[in-house]
Amino acid sequence: MSVRDALGGPWASHWLVMVAFLPPSTLLVLLRETVTPFPEWWWPLVSALAQHLVTAVVILGGAAIARAVHDVVPVPTVLAIWSLGAALRGVVAGVLAEQVAGVDGEIASRAAVWALVSLVWVPPIVYAIAQFERRRLLLGAIDVADFELSRERPRADASGAAVQRQLRIAIAESLNPALHDLQQALDASRASLDRAAVAELSLRISQLHDDTADLLESATDTSPPPPRRVASLRRALDVPPRRPWSTAALVALATATLVLLDAWRIFGPLAAIEVAVSTTAAALVIGAVPAAVARFRPELLEVNGQRTTTVATLLGILVATYLMLNSGIDPITWHGLVIVPLLALGLTIATATSIAALLLADLNRDADQRLAALQAELATLHEHNEALLVRERKRLSDLMHGPVQGRIAACIMALNFHTTGGTDSVQGRQLTDAMLEHLSAVSRDLAKITSASSIAATRP
Repeated sequence: MSVRDALGGPWASHWLVMVAFLPPSTLLVLLRETVTPFPEWWWPLVSALAQHLVTAVVILGGAAIARAVHDVVPVPTVLAIWSLGAALRGVVAGVLAEQVAGVDGEIASRAAVWALVSLVWVPPIVYAIAQFERRRLLLGAIDVADFELSRERPRADASGAAVQRQLRIAIAESLNPALHDLQQALDASRASLDRAAVAELSLRISQLHDDTADLLESATDTSPPPPRRVASLRRALDVPPRRPWSTAALVALATATLVLLDAWRIFGPLAAIEVAVSTTAAALVIGAVPAAVARFRPELLEVNGQRTTTVATLLGILVATYLMLNSGIDPITWHGLVIVPLLALGLTIATATSIAALLLADLNRDADQRLAALQAELATLHEHNEALLVRERKRLSDLMHGPVQGRIAACIMALNFHTTGGTDSVQGRQLTDAMLEHLSAVSRDLAKITSASSIAATRP
């Protein structure tokens, strides 16, 4: 999947992206409106939801229009749509601040900051989500291919006798219950075998004859169902964190873009410096933990990649929180208390997004190659096994045509003959006895056909 396919595909305007942006954007609005004198405490939440709704309408509507013209929307068009939606967030926020709180809405600066945040955050998040969904599909397809190969490889190694045995057992297991039920019905109708009963028995035996022919065409061994075609979220996310310092740089850039400018505008330069120091320290920790594990315990990184990422992110958040509250760069502690939730959320999302954007594309390319190799092997084995199965079905059909299908056909002919004429009680009992004898012979023939000695004797 190319960058253009990922950013210009359906994920650029997917509802999941809207949901992913709701928590950080809401926290960012709450931070921005900390110093706005709204008359009620809930007005910042109303502003956040109104901004998100307007952005969603612009992005979903703009994407729908763009997709009417392009199958894959050009990347500049996608960025323009997102930037417009982000700028309108600033317009909505500024208008509400002016109309409700009666202060300068700073519409231009709000729109500019939102557009910048959008350009920094949207491309990697959309790209990561697209690659993540691609990985889930690839892992599911690989699981299915592995499952099919686990069935086809033993079949390819099996001899014709083993395949013949599987076919015969499958047919016997399908026909024996029907034969048993039919024999019980015949035995129960000895005393009242009128024309209607004869017609019903003829229909049931005809169905048994047709079922036998169908089984000869399609019989095979039973197998368990294949695995699910889409991998679980946890499995798709469990990737070893590679390129830790590139990840750290992206985390620092994304988090600083999210928090730094508003911290400066609202709380002043000291708060902005404290945010910069805390973000840098957290990013260094997020990069240092997987780098250290890769150096001293590389096998642990491969096995517990998700756990390593989680530990690194939590340590980074703890370091950032400690510095925001105890560094003393900004002497007003409550500034740090307000900023920390957004900073922690930004570090978490930025870490997950950066790892996904850096690693999943490479992993998906490897998975694509593995899937192609598995499918090529599967096609070869399937062709070989199908040829073997067709040959053994024909041999089984030739073998069953006389003893089994012939006796069932004789039952049908006898019943049809008696259906056209009258049947008294004596004739009915004779007919029933003859049918039971034929069906018992069919059961004995099936038992012989499925025996090991019979299979061995029919081999060329």
